[in-house]
Amino acid sequence: MSDTLDRSFKYAMQDTNRIYIGGRMTYQEMITWDEVPFKIKTIVNKHFIPDAKESDITFAKHFETLSKDSFLFQICKTLKMKVKVDIPYTAKTKSGETVRFKSEVMKIEDYLDYIAGEHPEGIVTEEISFSKLAVLVFNT
Repeated sequence: MSDTLDRSFKYAMQDTNRIYIGGRMTYQEMITWDEVPFKIKTIVNKHFIPDAKESDITFAKHFETLSKDSFLFQICKTLKMKVKVDIPYTAKTKSGETVRFKSEVMKIEDYLDYIAGEHPEGIVTEEISFSKLAVLVFNT
């Protein structure tokens, strides 16, 4: 079951405005997959992996230690990164209480504030997205 869930959050796709990377894809997987745009591979290889000091890590895991006064955070803002998360909440039903998830897209600065503050356990980072225009003009 975990392997199936893991694969469902490993993808790379794009539309006219944004590039989307699945939340469980590691940096190593990103730089080896053909579907990931070359410019994203270059940015990850040049800036994210050296900062994380490992390649077998996801954006979400790396963001747990990312500081808002770091150079990498400035890169994230320049790329207009957004994070799609599933936030658990308790819903009352006829048979009692059950855990449901609400999907929300946050700017990178709001996401870092959220994971640094008091937040519910069980948050799922679904995907990371980049502005295509910001990626295009970004000078590596």
